[in-house]
Parts: sequence; structure tokens; C-alpha cells
Amino acid sequence: RWLHISKRCVRAFVRSLIRSFARSFVRSFVRSFVRSFVRSFVRSLAHSFVRSFSR
Repeated sequence: RWLHISKRCVRAFVRSLIRSFARSFVRSFVRSFVRSFVRSFVRSLAHSFVRSFSR
């Protein structure tokens, strides 16, 4: 019984640990993705702006 209870506790602990790890990983991944996307968007916007301004 004690072994079963400890196994269940370990399973729940591992599940919560994986959940928090995945959450932080997804957060950092989304942050870097948004940063690169905004950088490329600003770059294209600046290019179009310079092109129209030079005309």
C-alpha cells in the first residue's frame, strides 16, 4: 500500500513538473518567435517606407 501511494505521488509530482517545464519552455519559445517575427515585420515595413520615401 505504501509503495502504491508513493508511486502515485511520484507520478503526480512528475506530471506537475513536466507541466511547469513545458509551460516555461513554450513561453520562452513563443517569446523568441514573436521577437523574430516582429523584427522581420519591422524590417519589411522600414524597407517599404524607405522605398516610398525615396520615390
